Amino acid sequence: VSTEACSMLISKQIVNLYQSGFLGSYTGRCEKDDSGSGYASGYISFTTANGDALEVIKMFSQSANYTGVFDKYIDTLEKYAESGSGSTEGLDGYCDAWLEASSDLNFYPAQIAVANALYMNPSLQYAGKLKVEYAVSRAVLYDTAIVNGAGDDSDGLGGLIQATNAQFTKKATGDSGRTLSINGVKVDEMIWLSKFLDVRLSKNGAGDKAN
Repeated sequence: VSTEACSMLISKQIVNLYQSGFLGSYTGRCEKDDSGSGYASGYISFTTANGDALEVIKMFSQSANYTGVFDKYIDTLEKYAESGSGSTEGLDGYCDAWLEASSDLNFYPAQIAVANALYMNPSLQYAGKLKVEYAVSRAVLYDTAIVNGAGDDSDGLGGLIQATNAQFTKKATGDSGRTLSINGVKVDEMIWLSKFLDVRLSKNGAGDKAN
């Protein structure tokens, strides 16, 4: 197994702990989200409010043995995804359907594919640009993509990275053994990561689990 693959696995496990409290991929988990995002389900807490749960369901529905377990929820999920609504009205039995679907071997790959497309791959692109190497750094970027989105808006992963980088105008040395080049100056990776988490916390508030 390559060092890169090991780093990605560790990153995913750290994020699993952030999102669900489990190291493994608990694909059948489903609960009402306290932050107002409707239902949060699957191994990275796909929500009914932001539409990623719907993307999982759409991909899963294309599998050969799909039984139609989510069909009655599709219209409601599309409405909530479009508006960003955290309502659970019209979704009675949704968590039971999610748990039932988790017994199908095709459900896990659907979750992985959507998580990779929406969050993991974009976060790895940012990690590559920053040249961070530690798994914990990659995990924080991945988790931030999940929580805040992977976009360049001020609240998204790209915007938070830009806001963090703007804090460094002179050399910042540390003991991590890994140095980044930020705005042409040398910055210790763990010092950068700590500042990034401060910036994320200032956007997300005291309930931010990564902090």
